[in-house]
Amino acid sequence: MRGRAESINKHSDSRSVKEIRQSGFAFTPVAIPDYPFRLTYRDTSVWLGSCFATNIGEAMKLLRFRCEVNPFGALYNPESILAGLKMLLAKKLLSSDDLFEFNELWSSFCFHSSFSDTDRSRTLEKMNRRLSVASGMLYDSKYLFITFGTAYVFRSKTSGAVVGNCHKLPPENFVHECLSVDDIVKQYAGFVDTLTMLLPEIRILFSVSPVRHLKNGAHDNQISKSILILAVDKLTCLFPNRCFYFPAFEIVLDELRDYRFYEKDLCHLSETAIDYVRKVFVYSMFDEQDMKIMHEIEKLNLARAHRPLNTNTNMYRKFVETTNAKETELKKLYPYLEWGMGNGELRVKS
Repeated sequence: MRGRAESINKHSDSRSVKEIRQSGFAFTPVAIPDYPFRLTYRDTSVWLGSCFATNIGEAMKLLRFRCEVNPFGALYNPESILAGLKMLLAKKLLSSDDLFEFNELWSSFCFHSSFSDTDRSRTLEKMNRRLSVASGMLYDSKYLFITFGTAYVFRSKTSGAVVGNCHKLPPENFVHECLSVDDIVKQYAGFVDTLTMLLPEIRILFSVSPVRHLKNGAHDNQISKSILILAVDKLTCLFPNRCFYFPAFEIVLDELRDYRFYEKDLCHLSETAIDYVRKVFVYSMFDEQDMKIMHEIEKLNLARAHRPLNTNTNMYRKFVETTNAKETELKKLYPYLEWGMGNGELRVKS
């Protein structure tokens, strides 16, 4: 098995990702659907779901795509993801009554704890600012990417609603339960109908996170993932021209069947695995012209990430000039790319 990760790293730099998957090297290749569309740099997309959605979505942002990635923070279960989507579609903002205080922090059950703050007004402002931006992005989007993480949920005993984040409240505040396939399909079918009326061009691409949720044991994790996969399968059958599935879960389990592709916790994916799945995604979703642009952006990103031991040399000054000139050239060639998220030009410290 030695060299397998090295081979995937070696072959995932360019178009050979496609070649290595077709060759069956070191794994059983997972069949990728032949999607009736191709994403482009001119498309806007929204990504919601687990930390896996964050990983892939942020990687696409680094490639200068116009994406909104997990505006609520990571959400893992289908019901919380759907609640967030309904808020964005309704352009709903929170009021101070929607927040609660615990351990000196103001929080919302809809948002990740990274939004929490000791000041109530500050918390509300951060959440509503993100909601406003994300809602606008959704209405501009051609694609909605949803990644389910687990079918297990925590339901508030007070409100009866499923929470997106427990914020470390005592467990006696919640009921722990598992959603059924029918629960998920029924809720999402109604949402897809509403979404289609408001945004007739939008397409929804589902995936199931390969990250394992082992708090309830390996057996329950398998049950949970099975429920999610079955629910997505039913939705793609009900809405064959609207809902699609990208097999990230299967790619990791069959093509990267090795613990070297996981972090130390043996649950989350390593950077190598995330990068590999991203590249398979790219080769299945984009045409050659946009992949050429991506390659140029990747080279620029590598140059910008370079950190020399000494920044006062003439060689580094020349490197900075060349890199900045290349970025200026790309901005002129591709003004429709999302250039606003960069850190500005590289500079030589005086």
